[in-house]
Amino acid sequence: MDRRASRLTSPAASRRAKSWLAAAHDERLRPTHPVAPIDAPELPMAISFEGLTKAEQRAALAAFPGGRRFVLQG
Repeated sequence: MDRRASRLTSPAASRRAKSWLAAAHDERLRPTHPVAPIDAPELPMAISFEGLTKAEQRAALAAFPGGRRFVLQG
């Protein structure tokens, strides 16, 4: 028995259909991944390192270039 999940449409076809329906109803699609304005402050990204202790994670983050843009998760 084939247990693979089958999709009725491809992701690209699904996006085209949504776009077509929005245009047909004179609406605008909202972006799925909104982009922050260029002049807005950058939000820090929460990250974690696998296999490192909390102290080692803090040290790795401190040594990473651009480390201010990241915070440790949890």
